[in-house]
Amino acid sequence: MTKSRAIIASYVGVLVIACPIFIAGGRLLYWQAILYLIVAMIGTTINHLLTPKGSDLTVDRATRAREGVKWDKALLGVMFLLSIITFVVAGLDSGRFKWSGEFPVPVTAAGVFLMTAGQILFALAKRVNSFFSSTVNIDAKREHVVCEKGPYGFVRHPGYLGMIISLVGFPLILNSYWTFIFVAMSVGVLVLRTYLEDGFLKARLNGYTDYALKTKWRLIPYIF
Repeated sequence: MTKSRAIIASYVGVLVIACPIFIAGGRLLYWQAILYLIVAMIGTTINHLLTPKGSDLTVDRATRAREGVKWDKALLGVMFLLSIITFVVAGLDSGRFKWSGEFPVPVTAAGVFLMTAGQILFALAKRVNSFFSSTVNIDAKREHVVCEKGPYGFVRHPGYLGMIISLVGFPLILNSYWTFIFVAMSVGVLVLRTYLEDGFLKARLNGYTDYALKTKWRLIPYIF
């Protein structure tokens, strides 16, 4: 896959993954879903703009998504299922039945801020780590080394932190309290993934144990 095709595929992916919101909502035109789609597209654009020139990360993430250890594939499957459920519940709530009602504008704005900030942090983590991957693995072909630059100097898994921040912003944008239930489950899966990934990297990546001793926090400085 060429880089241009991988970039196009990323935008198509955003459109496809958003479809359950509109389908569950029963209509194409309602502002919460459209706002989410706009923010998601902007985040995808930021991600591509912050990818270093000449980097193959975009292609690698698109073509190597099926690689990785079994437990990680299982967690990714759970995350995908939770994402679909979250989107369906959000559509049913904000688009069809209005269970949660409309949120105050500042609350929705906070959701936009959180989702955008999370996407920027994710993109920055991807920018400085040339071994950033969709799955947990060791890239032996390129002599995989520990990344300690940028946000990796504060927490060991800034990409996951960015994802969590974005997840928390999603229900606020969609105006759906009920989606927080499934967002919390997704956050739990990501926290578990960081724990398992730490063990995997300590056992297989040279220098990671020393890095973990120096950079003590997995996700949130001074908390955990």
